[in-house]
Amino acid sequence: MKANAESAKSSNLKAIWNRIMVWERLKGIFGSQGKPTTPVPTSAPTRTEDKPAPQVPDLNWIEATDNPWGVRVLDVRPVTLTMLSTSQDPQCAANAMSFEQDDGTGFIGQTPITERDVETSLSFPVDQVLSDGVLFAPRAMEHKWALFFHQGEIIAVRSWTRAVMLVARVETHDRHIEITRIRGTLCATDETPEFTVRGLDYLLRSHVLGAIYPAPLPPGIEADLKAAAMWCMSAFGNLAQLATPCSFTRPDPERPLRTHSLLHIAVARGQPEAVDACLRSGTPIDALAADGLAPLHWALAAQDGAIISMLLDRGASVDVRSDQGATPLMNAVQAASVEGTTLLLDRGADVNARDGRGFTALHRAAEMGLADIVRLLLDRGATVDVDAEGHTPRSLAEGRGRNDILAMLQSPG
Repeated sequence: MKANAESAKSSNLKAIWNRIMVWERLKGIFGSQGKPTTPVPTSAPTRTEDKPAPQVPDLNWIEATDNPWGVRVLDVRPVTLTMLSTSQDPQCAANAMSFEQDDGTGFIGQTPITERDVETSLSFPVDQVLSDGVLFAPRAMEHKWALFFHQGEIIAVRSWTRAVMLVARVETHDRHIEITRIRGTLCATDETPEFTVRGLDYLLRSHVLGAIYPAPLPPGIEADLKAAAMWCMSAFGNLAQLATPCSFTRPDPERPLRTHSLLHIAVARGQPEAVDACLRSGTPIDALAADGLAPLHWALAAQDGAIISMLLDRGASVDVRSDQGATPLMNAVQAASVEGTTLLLDRGADVNARDGRGFTALHRAAEMGLADIVRLLLDRGATVDVDAEGHTPRSLAEGRGRNDILAMLQSPG
C-alpha cells in the first residue's frame, strides 16, 4: 500500500473519512497543510452580532434541588441553540473558521491581552500525560473559543479575533494534571479571579470533555434572564446550555482530558519527519486523542501504509484499543481496506479481538458485506460463532441477504 502523494492528501483523506462512520469526527481535521488566516490585530475594531430566532421562548431557572450542582441554574438553551452568529467584519468570520488546520503552535509564547495572574488548583484526570496538541478547535461561527495545550500551558484563544485571552500553567502528576496559575482574563478586564477560574473550568468541561456544565454568569446579570442568555451566547457560543452566577462545589471530572496530539496531527497529514520528531520528544505512541483513537487508528483512516508501518516499527501496539475497545484491525475492516487488514494481520493483529460491546472484525466484515475481507479473516483463524448482543457474523450476513458470505461462514474450511 503506497502513501498518497502530498498534493492529494487533503482531498483523499477527507473522502476516506466521509465514508467511515467510526471516524466521523475526524472529517476535515488536519488533512492538509493549509495555513490559518492572518489574524485581525487585537486592537482593530470589529462589529459582531448574534442573531436569535424571531421569538425567544421564556427562560427558566432549574432549582437547586433539581440539578446535580446544588444551586439555581438558568437554562439558556432557548437562546443559545436557536441563535446564529454573524459578523459585519469579514475578517472575524475568516478568523472564526481558520482553526481547522491549526495545531496551535503559533500561539506559543503569546501574552494574554490582560496581564493578571490568578493562583488556583484545578485538577483534571489524564490517561498518562497530556500531550501537546489541540484541545478544542472551533468548527462553526457559534463556537467562540479555541483551546490548545503546549509546553505545559493551556492556551485559550478567542476564535473571532484569534487573540490569546488566557494562558494557564499546568503541573503533571500521576494520571492527572493540576492547573496552578492562570494569566489573563476570560471575558472582561475587571472580572473577578473566581470568575476566571470558573470560566476556564467550564471551557475545559464543556468544549473538551463534552459535558453539560453551568457556565459562569457575571454578578447581577441574572436580573434580566434574556440578557443573561444573550451574554452566554456572546461569551461562549452555542455550547453554553446552562449558566449560573452562583458558586458551587466543583465535582470531579468523569472523563480524562485528551488532545488531538501533534503526533496524531502528523499522522493525519502524512508527515513521517514530524511523526519521528514527536516520538523522539516523548509523545506516547499509543496515546488516545480527544476522539478516543490512537495514532495507529488515525493512520488506518488515512490508509497510509508507510505511516502504519512506521508506527508499528517504532513500537505501536498492533492491537491498541480505542476508548470504545476497537482495535486498528476493526477499523481497517470498517474502511473496507483489504490492504490495511492484511498488513495488520501480517504484523500479528488478534483476529478474534472483541470491542467493548463484544463485536469482532468478522462481525463488521459480515455486516458490511465485505466478502474478500471475510475470507481473509477466516483464513487467518477468525471464529465464526462469536455472539455479541445477540448477533453473530452469520446472523448479520443473513440479515443483509448475503448468501455468499453466509456460505463461507457455514463452511469456513
